[in-house]
Amino acid sequence: MIVSPHIPVLPSEVIQLAKIGNPTWILDATAGEGGHSSLLLDTFPEANLVMVDRDAVMLERAKKTMEGRGKVFPIRSNFSEIDRECLEEIGCPGLDFVLIDLGVSLYHFLHSGRGFTLKQEEPLDMRLEPQIGNRTAADIVNFSSVLELKRIFQEYGEERWALRIANQIIETRKKKKFTQNQEIVKLVESSIPRKFWPKDTHPATRIFQALRIEVNQELEHAEKGIRNLSGLLQENGIMACISFHSLEDRIVKWTFRDLQASGSFTVLTKKPLIPTDAEIRQNRASRSAKLRGIQKNVPIMCEDEES
Repeated sequence: MIVSPHIPVLPSEVIQLAKIGNPTWILDATAGEGGHSSLLLDTFPEANLVMVDRDAVMLERAKKTMEGRGKVFPIRSNFSEIDRECLEEIGCPGLDFVLIDLGVSLYHFLHSGRGFTLKQEEPLDMRLEPQIGNRTAADIVNFSSVLELKRIFQEYGEERWALRIANQIIETRKKKKFTQNQEIVKLVESSIPRKFWPKDTHPATRIFQALRIEVNQELEHAEKGIRNLSGLLQENGIMACISFHSLEDRIVKWTFRDLQASGSFTVLTKKPLIPTDAEIRQNRASRSAKLRGIQKNVPIMCEDEES
């Protein structure tokens, strides 16, 4: 799902959750272009804001959005790698509010030149951290087995034509390796019969989603990040997670339930909060967003029994 720049998704719902804890230390775990960061400091101008993004380009854009604002601490990192030591380095004793927005910025699709888009010719890359040297989308389609490609397309794209598309990729790459995003677009278009194309999206959308998730290990980092950051919350601290498709929402839902089962947290949203019709009209990218929240419990203090 593409998130429009500078238009934070579910703004009033995010603030509704944040106000429960009246936060002093806020962490925007996926800063993007700074939309939610700006919203949070507008609401809590005295708060300290930690902005995190794994993409150095995006973190710079977020910093520009936040120029001249109060106490802002940018950290280039995957949010799943933030730990107590990172916070201690900036003098943070613990977090009162954490926001994890699992959407992908519109910038990546329009301006990054990394092959996220379906619309223009770009290298088949899709890395959110190109400086690290992880496998690219081209590496995956050029060197994965047919069964591995099928698994990726089914598991991360929920694509019913996964095996057929995987077979087409194997046959095509025997003649020429894939290097450009449009080569995958055209292959998917030719692999799925026209009468089975989705009505509202391009037929290659699910395949591109699957490749992006596999390249960046997005679902693994989502669960790891939720668990790690939940451990950095202060008593009564709140974590809010925004997801944009069923795979992400499932991870948020079950990880929150697991944390609640431990006895240390309370799920605040029995059902996910979703955008209003008015918000969807203003920002179409919000239409599939779901927000869930969880709060760290205050420990119950028991007096020692007399011997």
